[in-house]
Amino acid sequence: MSGITMTNLSEVNLGKLTASVADWKKIVDNLKKLADRAEKGLLAKSEGARWAGVNSDVTREFVKKTAKEFADAHAEASSIYQVLDDACTELVALQKKLNSAVHTEAPGLGLRVNDVGDGKVHVFYPHDRTTDDTHTEAELNTAQELADRIAEIITQAREIDDSVSRALRKTHGSDEFNFGHQNYTSLDDAQEQRAEELAKKSLALYKEGKELSTEELRELQTLIKYNADDKEFATDLYRGLGQEGALRFQAQLSLDGTAEGGEQLRLARSIQDSMGTALATATPGLGDKWTDELMRVGRSDLDLQMQGNQVAPKGYQVLGTLLRHGEYPKGFLDKVGKDMIAYEREGGSWGRPDGNYGGMKNFGLNADTEGGRGWDPVTGLLEAYGHNPDAATSFFNADVAGPGKQMSNLDYLMGMGADGKGDGARQWIPDMTSPMAAKDPVIYGKDALGHALEAAVSGLPYDHGDVGAHPEHSQARQDIMNQVINAVAADPKLADDTMGDSLGRMAGEYMPEVNSTLSQSDEFDDLYGSPTKFTDALATAEFLDTVGRNPDGYAEATLGAENYSAGVMQDANAHPERYAGTPAENLKHIAYNTGTVEGLLSGARHDQIVTGGQQSDQDYNDALQKRADMFNTAFGSTVGLATERVPIAGEVINGVTEVVVGEVVEGAERNTSAETAHTAGESSFNARQNALDQASNGLQVAGTPAGVDPTDMRRDVTQQTGEGFDHGKELQREAKDHYKRNPPK
Repeated sequence: MSGITMTNLSEVNLGKLTASVADWKKIVDNLKKLADRAEKGLLAKSEGARWAGVNSDVTREFVKKTAKEFADAHAEASSIYQVLDDACTELVALQKKLNSAVHTEAPGLGLRVNDVGDGKVHVFYPHDRTTDDTHTEAELNTAQELADRIAEIITQAREIDDSVSRALRKTHGSDEFNFGHQNYTSLDDAQEQRAEELAKKSLALYKEGKELSTEELRELQTLIKYNADDKEFATDLYRGLGQEGALRFQAQLSLDGTAEGGEQLRLARSIQDSMGTALATATPGLGDKWTDELMRVGRSDLDLQMQGNQVAPKGYQVLGTLLRHGEYPKGFLDKVGKDMIAYEREGGSWGRPDGNYGGMKNFGLNADTEGGRGWDPVTGLLEAYGHNPDAATSFFNADVAGPGKQMSNLDYLMGMGADGKGDGARQWIPDMTSPMAAKDPVIYGKDALGHALEAAVSGLPYDHGDVGAHPEHSQARQDIMNQVINAVAADPKLADDTMGDSLGRMAGEYMPEVNSTLSQSDEFDDLYGSPTKFTDALATAEFLDTVGRNPDGYAEATLGAENYSAGVMQDANAHPERYAGTPAENLKHIAYNTGTVEGLLSGARHDQIVTGGQQSDQDYNDALQKRADMFNTAFGSTVGLATERVPIAGEVINGVTEVVVGEVVEGAERNTSAETAHTAGESSFNARQNALDQASNGLQVAGTPAGVDPTDMRRDVTQQTGEGFDHGKELQREAKDHYKRNPPK
């Protein structure tokens, strides 16, 4: 293993390496000239001469060998140059990143970085005599994040150093009197060949009941991790391993790692993540024929060739674990997704191990800490759709392949079925190793379904960061959202608890349509960008009632509604020319509609607390705080981003959510020490007051329209919010009748 440390990388003079690369380039050019002269001159004359006899036979062979050595010398020099050139470029970039982190970022954050040797660093806040040296959790997290980032840079530099060393040894070979051994076109080429060599060695060892050493596994993990996004590396790796070999390799490592735990599991998890990213990178270059063969293997039992193994998963089950990571092209997902669902509808099944593995709760194909054990490949497929919005939209609107009555993929997976009542819909199972599934009946696939639906209706990956203007709500996206609303309204049980956060974010993303649908007048539709209304206002209310009964859903939708309202208020006051009504009229209407949404959600929360008791109330508080914390630590990545879209020319109103989030969380915290009924009543009372407070906050952000008395405006907005809140509670009371007819499980 390379001995590079932080100090080595920071202080080394890479100018010498740059000069060496330039020298090797000259050597390559000169050897090319000699090789050409040997081939076109010496060899050509020897071959063309009218020459016979023993001397002729000996000399001709000598000339051929000499010419070949010149060619081999050129090839070897070219290989050395390519590897050194790539290494120099990458090391220069890493050195720049390291020095920026150590000498610029760290001091700016009040941190110091010490080199502790062996590639490790210590990042800390220096002693301050004026304080007691205590630091907030956020400050400690900042220090750890910087330490991890610096360690990653050093690890990558060490791998480059090791890869160059291996490549140069193989290029030169062990015969000092002979040129032309292993040649490389780039450093990536050398690293890919080494990764493929280790993966194939792993496959061979498992046949013998053995495995790679921990050191070899670490090397393989590092190689794949830092090259997974490189198209040439990823494509060559998957071509070299082949469809079946790649899936077998992945399954062997995951099953071994989840059974053993510890370092083996950590490395298996990292390799699985990187292999998924690498497959996503490689698929455009692998082509349709490669994908077709992958699909054939996907439907087949996979012989894992492990001594004593009793598991023979389908290829698709292993592929599903890879699909969780990376961003796959739409064409690839269209083919694989259609075939996977078709296989199910044709009667295909996804097996799980029997009770022999009952003592190993985490034993499975998925090495990740979350998302189930990987026996259900549709979970991974849906995670892949969650990262490709266009593919997700197309997938849910398409008809599911297979026998029986026709239905869309949305009907099949969401549970509506061919008749809207579940006929032919997918039967979901807990994705755990039997018999552990009986102890942990969570349907992990439903969480992934929520992610895919988020992407499909928003046009953004479900885990997107700050993206600015959001994509428009196309008809195809609106159709899916409308179907989800109507389906959940008709049967609340379709909204699995694990989907609560996704449904809440979807509600937040579609606040323009929600507000327009629930509005009592079409006169103000332009406030919401004149969006397409949902087909049924009552169904929309029933949908929000279901969302509000889930703590995560309530948190997402509440923060989303408040943030969106503040943004529209600001836009309506700043750009009155865009709207038909006066600024004052528009602000009052926005307040009324936002109050309506808040009333609906609050009513649902009230009923759930009465049903679930004090713990349910605490769950709401915890979920709301968690969502706010997530938002505040990564602005725009969770709550708020989906709802920051002001539907006027796709503009984004910045700075709104910071004002709103803290107030929402503080105002929504409840005292859970009282009896259930009293607690629910107090929650509803406080929720109403919170809505009034948030309306005032929104007005504060927006500002008072010119020529309007601020006190009057604040009073009118507060009054309209309260009336809207009460109206929303009335709508919720009508909506909850569905729970009497269709009580949730």
